[in-house]
Amino acid sequence: MLLAVCCVLAIDVHAQATNGTITVTHEAMAAGGGRIGGGNPMSAITVLGVPVGGGTANGTFTIVVGVQSTATLPAGTKTTIVEGTINDSTALVVVNGIQATVTGTTFRAAGIQIVEGPNVITVTATDPAGNRASQSITVYLDTQPPARPTVAATPTVTTTTAYSLTGTKTPGTSVWINGTQAVPIDTLTTWTATVNLQEGDNVLTIVTKDMAGNQSAANTVTIVVDNLPPVITATAPGKTNLTPLILTGTVDDHLTRVEVNGLVATRSGRAFEAQIPLIEGPNTLTITATSPNGFISTKTLTVVLGTIPTIVATQPVDGSKLYAGTGVTISATATDKENDPLEYQFLLAGQVVAGWGAGASLPWTPTEAQQGLRLIEVRVRDGFGGFASKQAEVFVLRKPVSPP
Repeated sequence: MLLAVCCVLAIDVHAQATNGTITVTHEAMAAGGGRIGGGNPMSAITVLGVPVGGGTANGTFTIVVGVQSTATLPAGTKTTIVEGTINDSTALVVVNGIQATVTGTTFRAAGIQIVEGPNVITVTATDPAGNRASQSITVYLDTQPPARPTVAATPTVTTTTAYSLTGTKTPGTSVWINGTQAVPIDTLTTWTATVNLQEGDNVLTIVTKDMAGNQSAANTVTIVVDNLPPVITATAPGKTNLTPLILTGTVDDHLTRVEVNGLVATRSGRAFEAQIPLIEGPNTLTITATSPNGFISTKTLTVVLGTIPTIVATQPVDGSKLYAGTGVTISATATDKENDPLEYQFLLAGQVVAGWGAGASLPWTPTEAQQGLRLIEVRVRDGFGGFASKQAEVFVLRKPVSPP
């Protein structure tokens, strides 16, 4: 019986086992056995034996390895399923002491335990005549992420558009910057990569990955390129009835100073925010941005501050007495200095009974169950943030009985 074992899993001493399957293939084998393949451990040993039939034939032993998690295993332990093929269906196949199930020319052994790091998997095939062939491969289980890479000090502000980053890393890892591989896997403990920078903020997130795909924690650096005046992005409503106005926008980088009408804006990354008091009528907002290298940009916006609606009167008036079963009309009279279109909303005991709409009145017939003190509220709003409300307390009474 001729047995050949070769595992493409073991591409070098850091070969990994993952939650997939690895199919072992073979190349041409000498009839008398011997080593095939020039790598280490990417090579195989063929062993010549005599099967029950008395003849010899070249064959292959294909191993498929996949990692499984089992809750009952000790911490850090997983199990592997080893599957393959053999050219003698009568052979007994054992994998690390566990007998495999042989079906025709295929075999399968489940529950092969492996731990973090190197694991030797030995497959032994014995035919009824006692001829035996075996081969061992080393499978590395790697579930731990590599250490976070370091990055040498970088300038806060620069005028260059290309910069060479350097740092340290775990051997056997690659370096990725903003999701793109910058340094392939190597055995070095240091790394260097040149990145292209653009005007403004450049946020660089650096991680390392090992051969199993485990990713390290990220190291993030920000470099500001400042060669041009800042680009200001901001908009404001043409009209509002609210003051102060909360003005928001962005600039190129997080270090640029932003002022609006002389008030220093708060910053969060590239975004800025400023609360600007307005006066009734047109207001000019001047945004001034000063970059770290002293470049200045300005942007001007105009906002008109209007007035909020005024509720002149409501019905029924505060303190009114109403009778259960007798219909009344809840209404409001409101004005707006700029003649902005108005919408109305009506509430009874804090609950909305008529949503926002153009109607300024609402019919209501109190019920017997609504006897007692009741709170009516009328709300008015315009289309520019203006809002006003007015409440009235009314008493709902039982309707008096008319004399016969």
